[in-house]
Amino acid sequence: MEEHQMFHWTNLNPVCLLRRLGRDILLIIAAGLIAAMLAMTAVQTLYKPEYTASATLAVSVKSGSYSSVLSNLSLSSEIADTFTQLFESNMFSGVARSQLGASSLPGTLQASVIPETNLLTLKVTAESPADAFQTLQLLLENYDTVSEYVFQNVLLKELDGPRVPTAPSNPVNRTRIVKMAFVGGAGVMVLLLLALALLADTVQTTSAVQRKLDVKLFGTLHHEEKNKSLRSKLKRINRGLLITMPVASFHFTEEIYKLGTKLQYAAQKGGRKVILVTSVLENEGKSTVTANLALALAQGNKKVLLIDADMHKAAQYKLFHHEPARELADIIQGKAAYEPEYLEKAGLYTLFSTNASDSAAELIASESMAGLLEKARREMDYIIIDSPPIALFSDVEALADLADLSLLVIRQDSAPAGQINDTTDMLNGCKAELLGCIFNDVRSMPFSNDHHSYGYGYGYGYGYGYGYGYGQSRKHQHGGKPAEQAEESHGRS
Repeated sequence: MEEHQMFHWTNLNPVCLLRRLGRDILLIIAAGLIAAMLAMTAVQTLYKPEYTASATLAVSVKSGSYSSVLSNLSLSSEIADTFTQLFESNMFSGVARSQLGASSLPGTLQASVIPETNLLTLKVTAESPADAFQTLQLLLENYDTVSEYVFQNVLLKELDGPRVPTAPSNPVNRTRIVKMAFVGGAGVMVLLLLALALLADTVQTTSAVQRKLDVKLFGTLHHEEKNKSLRSKLKRINRGLLITMPVASFHFTEEIYKLGTKLQYAAQKGGRKVILVTSVLENEGKSTVTANLALALAQGNKKVLLIDADMHKAAQYKLFHHEPARELADIIQGKAAYEPEYLEKAGLYTLFSTNASDSAAELIASESMAGLLEKARREMDYIIIDSPPIALFSDVEALADLADLSLLVIRQDSAPAGQINDTTDMLNGCKAELLGCIFNDVRSMPFSNDHHSYGYGYGYGYGYGYGYGYGQSRKHQHGGKPAEQAEESHGRS
């Protein structure tokens, strides 16, 4: 396996990243709520409100003449600096002990001069409104005693007395903090999820297919909504997507037919008939792609046998809403005759499984399975095999040795590139020729290289091995036999 470690921005698809975030939106909201609750707890625990009481004093010289106005202005700045030192001095400590019964005055003092005036503002900040008011009041009541020793020629006249503060001077906007914490917590989670998306190293674009994978691109299938009306979305009327269903768009059917034509051309070389379709993981749309390729070949007036060889979690019988008369496992074990069932509306011969088998790997690797395929080769133009996911079961290796060609279905942003390359190595080591990969359920931004030329995309309600029913059939506009409308639950599209 070649290593492809170089990072390219074109390997990333914004739609895939947004879908990942959308799938984890509850986790993002939870992270935001946790951050908001922690912020609220921190505010309630750490926040200590402070209250400030203030007073305004006029500074003047005792001589009081007009010529002393300039002296008043110059003294104001000096007194402001000195007041702060006095507040912390032993003089006021003695006042605090005698009048308040405390070792020091509670709170802190800030003295400042109103510019170009002889007005002095005193502010005391304390932990309670009462402490702030009482401290400033005490300071104003006793400054005369102190000024006898410090400001012997200075008069301080109170212009605006202190009041008990009614609100903290250091308010906290709890709502804003909580909102910011929520946004921050959610943002951190978004960044973490994006980092995990990068570390996942999945395949998100066709450029990534070419750069990261050791398998060539055989074709691309885009995403398409199966349920186009609100009612059908709510009721999930269509859980699978086949080219014979009325809800299938023209662009969807055209992409399938192009793949069918390409597959038919590749199979004609050397008369190869048995085609294996597999995937790395479940929920990659393998069964839907297999069924549609079989329908596309059958509508070209070919005799096609569709085999559901996934005897662990069968899907095709649900997709076509057809309970088989004979189980594939019973045919391989000789308990039932080899008689493929013809689905007239679908134009297909089928050998389906319904029940899980504990000995699936042994049955697939048996000589009876090889003999079954030899009979099919003599009777059919093409044999399309739906297999289990390679990462989960070992059956695929035996099937890949029995088939002539193989295709690997890779759903966008699903399996890691390293795991896909390991799977590619395994398939390349088998007898069947690996034609390439089908890049499935591709969503893209407008004007990107992966965007559908008609502005459409299509994908499927993916899942592995589930589905329900089919409805009316229709003929494709190119001609061909009508095929039965089917549904398959393939998980979420």
